[in-house]
Amino acid sequence: MSKLKVSAEWKKRVKSEYMRLRQAKRFKRADEVKVAWARNLRLMSEAVETRDNVISERGRRPFWPPPVATPSHEALMKRAEVTSTDVSGIVSTQQVPIRVINSVNPIPTMYTWAPTQKNFMVEDETVLHNIPYMGDEVLDQDGTFIEELIKNYDGKVHGDKEGGFIDDQLFVDLVHALVAFQTMEEVAEERKERELRNSKEEKEKEAKDPKEKEKEDSVKDPEKAIVYDKQFPIFIIFQAISTQFPDKGTAQELREKYIELTSRSDPNALPPECTPNIDGPLAESVSRDQTMHSFHTLFCRRCFKYDCFLHRLQACHPRPNLTKRKGPDLKPFSDPCGPTCYMLLDGIKEKLAREKAAGEAGEGREPGEG
Repeated sequence: MSKLKVSAEWKKRVKSEYMRLRQAKRFKRADEVKVAWARNLRLMSEAVETRDNVISERGRRPFWPPPVATPSHEALMKRAEVTSTDVSGIVSTQQVPIRVINSVNPIPTMYTWAPTQKNFMVEDETVLHNIPYMGDEVLDQDGTFIEELIKNYDGKVHGDKEGGFIDDQLFVDLVHALVAFQTMEEVAEERKERELRNSKEEKEKEAKDPKEKEKEDSVKDPEKAIVYDKQFPIFIIFQAISTQFPDKGTAQELREKYIELTSRSDPNALPPECTPNIDGPLAESVSRDQTMHSFHTLFCRRCFKYDCFLHRLQACHPRPNLTKRKGPDLKPFSDPCGPTCYMLLDGIKEKLAREKAAGEAGEGREPGEG
């Protein structure tokens, strides 16, 4: 992908659209809170009204007895006041003295360890939650220890204020909002660059070995499988977002993430390495290796089961040996074995003679010859 220089105009568009979407999301959240509060108030009012009806039918009201022992200095104690409004609109005020509860020493902290039958692989932490104190002597000898430690976590420390919050839904909405600003000239220019790049890759593929060419054709690139009939975002949009949110990845990573998120919203969309059901209406004519790819990939050779949770995150996960076993080379017979042999059929004898001549020509050719 060609590196384009992001103009100040695109940076301004990203910032303004991001703030607009954040504000719209905040207003939407406030409206949802208001609706929920009104609904809860209505439910509580109905519950209070139902309770009042039950009490009126019984003919008596609930009674709360006051505390028996009241201190002599109760009139001088601090008081807490609560003002409430009932359904009919009558305002009532209640006051009670504030009593201080005696302090109780907390129980000591106790840790309980739950035993597990086996270890579980988890993803590495990307945020440093605790900076260890190594002492002044260690820091004087090696002052770069803390810097290298933070660098291993990509400079992310717990509690640091990030440049901006952007989740997956906000990212997709931001890209869709920026699509409206792209011009037809920019779209045509990027389409031209993509066609030149594809033609160059086609030429390089034709110059490669036929076996490598078949192998590359079998593995489809998800980016090339995009339908460009729809208005797809140009690459400079992802570059502008990457400049405003560098912690979210490069422009190419954001582009691949957008493709993944938009394809995930389609219920009929399949992952790039997934083959449609061979018995379904969307069945495709693919090779055996591509059909069995998911089984070979998900099968764990250690646990002997599919989609193993223990070893699936390991980089050195043992993959199945896909090399076919080479048996003894049994050459076919040149003479018929009997009066009913298949070699006596029409056209078979000439076909076997041609195959034999082609095999002898291949053996007589030197390895260095093309």
